[in-house]
Amino acid sequence: MNYFTHHFGLYLIGLFVCLIGQVEATSGWNAKDFGAKGDGIADDGKAIQNALTAAKEAGGGEVYLPAGTYRIEDHLSVPSGVTLRGSWQAPHHEDIAWGTVLHAVGHRGEENGPPLIQLQPSAAVCGLTIYYPDQIFPDIQPYPWAIQGRGMHGSVMDITFVNAYQGIDFGSHHNELHYIRNVFGVVLRRGIYINNCTDIGRIENVHFNPHYWARANLPAEKRIRRMNDLINYLNANTEVFIFGRTDWEYVLNTFAFGFDKCYKFIKTPEGACNGNFLGIGADGGHYGLWVEATQPPGLLITNGEFVTFAGEKPTEIVTTEEFKGVVQLANCSFWGPAHRNALIQGDGYVSFQQCNFVHWGKDDPTAHALRIEGGEVNISGCRFTERKPAVFLGEKVKTGIIMGNHFNSEIQIENHSRGDIQIGLNAARAAK
Repeated sequence: MNYFTHHFGLYLIGLFVCLIGQVEATSGWNAKDFGAKGDGIADDGKAIQNALTAAKEAGGGEVYLPAGTYRIEDHLSVPSGVTLRGSWQAPHHEDIAWGTVLHAVGHRGEENGPPLIQLQPSAAVCGLTIYYPDQIFPDIQPYPWAIQGRGMHGSVMDITFVNAYQGIDFGSHHNELHYIRNVFGVVLRRGIYINNCTDIGRIENVHFNPHYWARANLPAEKRIRRMNDLINYLNANTEVFIFGRTDWEYVLNTFAFGFDKCYKFIKTPEGACNGNFLGIGADGGHYGLWVEATQPPGLLITNGEFVTFAGEKPTEIVTTEEFKGVVQLANCSFWGPAHRNALIQGDGYVSFQQCNFVHWGKDDPTAHALRIEGGEVNISGCRFTERKPAVFLGEKVKTGIIMGNHFNSEIQIENHSRGDIQIGLNAARAAK
């Protein structure tokens, strides 16, 4: 056998193996083979559920929903070892008839009703646009969660919410190692709820913005007439990322515009959160980071950007009076017309390292960028760009280090603390 024949034979074998792998990767169950119409008129829930059950009984696999509009009048349950996959390859923005679209019409008015899609352990859903055609602004009505997971290794990927009342629930039931990636759209009450997680969950590349509904190509009677009206609704009613008990949650590149509370950390009967938050953003709402509790290892927040300008006294970082945890912010930027950048209450520990405070004092030029009313604080290597009061320390502050910061005018630190406060090596630019 000559050199060419030998290597050409190996090439053909490799190509054959590759093609077989592709066939196996795309094999599975097509919901249309079970009677799903995808015309937006027929109730396709039963047909899709039959396909999911068939996949389960065969030992697991993928149920495919080709491009189309599937009306779901009740709810779906994705069994363990099964993936429900649509044709979504990128966020569907203005024309929501593209790709695989679920029209959720069941359980209107039932905030605690069955979720549209229930994920059993080791189940996944991906590649879908979810739209609630009977949800018409401004007459907002409650609906159950769009997607809810229970058990280990639930995965949600490549999903667009056009107007979900509640997005993704990995908190009501025990879960571990959940995975949420590439989720876009609008949520009206709650975005993502994490709780009951005792082993590292992950959230990546999530973006919530009102324009996913406001710019959708809908019939005239269902269109959002003024985006600002929708933003005002979100600013008064929406909590986007909610964290209860989760042990080392990893959150990467997430963002929301328009909310009452964007990142909210609470203590549930199961406990509180610790985690690593990198590249997170909050814009155009009332409170960017709202912390009631953390686990002792705390929250590690790096490269965040925070903007608030809605509601009464918009504030980018708030720890509440019952706060006793740890929040460490590094290399974060605070900008936009906020009342103040941070209000620190409670008896916990908060640090600001290498942070850039660009704007504050929107409605009150005497407001400090950072108002520290209690606990312990470390402010180091930060930059205060406005010629306004910068740091206030209240009587209940136990310890504090304010060192190596840059001020755009005289050093404006107001100290009423009775604790151990170390202030030094700060630099001020001479007033012009």
